[in-house]
Amino acid sequence: MRSMLGAFILLPCLLLPNPLLAQGGGEIENPFGSLLFTAEEIMQHRRAIDLNDEQRDGITRLIQELQGRAVGLQWRLLDETEEVKDALEGPRVDLDRVMDRFEKAVRTEMEIKEVHLELLVRLKNILSPEQQEELLRLRETSSQEQPAHERR
Repeated sequence: MRSMLGAFILLPCLLLPNPLLAQGGGEIENPFGSLLFTAEEIMQHRRAIDLNDEQRDGITRLIQELQGRAVGLQWRLLDETEEVKDALEGPRVDLDRVMDRFEKAVRTEMEIKEVHLELLVRLKNILSPEQQEELLRLRETSSQEQPAHERR
């Protein structure tokens, strides 16, 4: 279970700025982060929210189901990003070729983000309203305990 979780955690963050388009070092806050829960967050607080065996099994199945899709898309994105880079090499660049390859990479990245959103929504739907409230309370308590310079 931990290795499956690790694979999802390492994938790009949901709906954050596109790394292919990113400029500068500014970080944009995830606009949906306060409404959704990651598998890692649920697992971390499983006892506090009284996660039952059926819910745990549902989360495991969900991660297994979506992990293959996400990893396949990650590999595809890596290849497409390399194709953009290759198209940019040389003293003269074919703009149409670069843009075509760039658009493919951006579409793949969007598919990855869609898989992440699907996962987060389905995870939320596994939890009861009371469990969701408790996770929000735990999240708030945790953020208040962090020094101000570590909060995002």
